[in-house]
Amino acid sequence: MTQEAIGKFIAQCREEQKLSVAMLGGRLGVSDRAIQSWEAGSSMPGADLVEPLCRALDIEVSELLSAKKLKDSEKIERGEKAAGAVLAAKPQLKFLNIFAIVLIVLAIVMVATVATFNVQFGPKALPVLCAAASGGIGIALLVLIGKIMNRLEKE
Repeated sequence: MTQEAIGKFIAQCREEQKLSVAMLGGRLGVSDRAIQSWEAGSSMPGADLVEPLCRALDIEVSELLSAKKLKDSEKIERGEKAAGAVLAAKPQLKFLNIFAIVLIVLAIVMVATVATFNVQFGPKALPVLCAAASGGIGIALLVLIGKIMNRLEKE
């Protein structure tokens, strides 16, 4: 669906809820200008605002993205497709989880190697920085994947 169609749909739903631009902006913590920009189709709400926007407009996210009110049967069909996509994503997340663990183990091995052979390799700043980066990326990935998995399990 195009940005313009979604913007018109936002305006239509806002009017159906008898909300002014200022009232909707106040509920979402954004400026009137942001709402006007969405409704004009020149920008879109950020991902963090999609759910609050849908609650304020009393619509489903699938309706917002379709830029139209959906019948219950259409909502069920889209929900089933979304559930299928979530199930398909889980193996990929598990692979990323393993990759993150490998990065952390690699970092530990690099630090141990540098500590053991520091005389032969000379300055150890670069290997230590590489190890720290590898470990940091691994830990960040583990945290992110954990958050994603928790959210998927809740929904």
